Amino acid sequence: MALSYVLPVAKRLVLGSFSGEISGALTIDGPNDDSITLGETSLAAPAPKVRVLNESFWLRVLLFGDIGFAESYMLHEISTTDLTAVFEFFIHNSAAVSTTTTLGLVTSMVGNFFRRTINDITSSHLNAAAHYSISNEMFTAFLSPDMTYSAPIWLPLSNPLSKTETLEEAQLRKLQYAIRQTRIRESDHVLEIGTGWGSFAIAAVRMTGCRVTTVTLSGEQKRLAEEHIRRSGMENRIEVVQADYRELGGLGTFDKIVSIEMIEHVGHEFLDAYFECVDRYLKRDGGIGYFQCITIPETRYERYRRSEDFIKKYIFPGGHLPTVSGLVASINRGSKGRLIVEEIKSVGKHYSKALRCWNAQFQANFETNIVPALKQANPSMTTAEIKVFRKKWEYYFCYCEAGFNTKALGDVAITVGRENCVALLEEE
Repeated sequence: MALSYVLPVAKRLVLGSFSGEISGALTIDGPNDDSITLGETSLAAPAPKVRVLNESFWLRVLLFGDIGFAESYMLHEISTTDLTAVFEFFIHNSAAVSTTTTLGLVTSMVGNFFRRTINDITSSHLNAAAHYSISNEMFTAFLSPDMTYSAPIWLPLSNPLSKTETLEEAQLRKLQYAIRQTRIRESDHVLEIGTGWGSFAIAAVRMTGCRVTTVTLSGEQKRLAEEHIRRSGMENRIEVVQADYRELGGLGTFDKIVSIEMIEHVGHEFLDAYFECVDRYLKRDGGIGYFQCITIPETRYERYRRSEDFIKKYIFPGGHLPTVSGLVASINRGSKGRLIVEEIKSVGKHYSKALRCWNAQFQANFETNIVPALKQANPSMTTAEIKVFRKKWEYYFCYCEAGFNTKALGDVAITVGRENCVALLEEE
């Protein structure tokens, strides 16, 4: 069966899946100047547009759903001037998309054959996008100078200084918040699980004079973090250890433990064990822990946990976003009640602006900084694969921005302490 016969059927099935009441509008322009609008447009809220450049898009979406949409964008089968708005339309209308018996039946009947056919055409470029190694230089090109890769805390819009605030300033505010929450003192020995590139450890020592042992699995991150630490003159106060967080028994116990957006890499089945390790490493007398983590709403969790999405396939293979209640339950189970939740702060509202900043820097520095870094790390990478790689990261930034804009994603900072931790009674 030729693709030319199947593509119109795929298009009708995909468009027909929007069977409920639609919120907002989305315009889809075809390659032959044909145009379809889902929902009703208004002058107050113009509809974002998707332009279909290759009709294979329809079959890819029919067979692979949201991952198919992502792959079509990466392969330049579609384009749009406002990808974030397109995602927000789909998030708002997730309940209006029908997974009807007819759609499921047709997909299963033609699925295996056409999955192979459509994947044979493009799989090499997509596989490359998923698996090419990423160097420190690429992250340097889009992160703020401190190289903090997590949600910041911005000033409220009511503050006049918010208009000129930099991402680096907002990231430092977040790091300072974590330091205050854990009541770090000069005499403390702090364990950080997940080094990143050293920004928390440096900020903690600079602010309090404490000692920090920070743990990472990445040799690349360890190398650059140690370079940053040497430049800051703090190598006598900070030790970077390349090890699994489960294998730190020889390091003793710590006064404070901090982990900023590392729990997303732990996995559903290991969350309890993670907090069992935290309980083991944290001093029983007055210990305090702080954990920042991206989360997903309760109503979406079970489906999310059992399925693959764009982030899991192309950005963080093996990644897992817990729910807030799941985190609290794992803290309690893993520590056998010895880690008591003191405070939960939502910081998800701060993420969207950071993602826009990262995306802008990524685009501005792509040709001059990122392409040379990619070619150095991956000498066999072709021009076509570099284009797919760029589209993948554009998609990632906008995908996450829409998630935080609509609260389909959250981010929380959880402070825990021992039962006898009177330091938590003090004002932070």
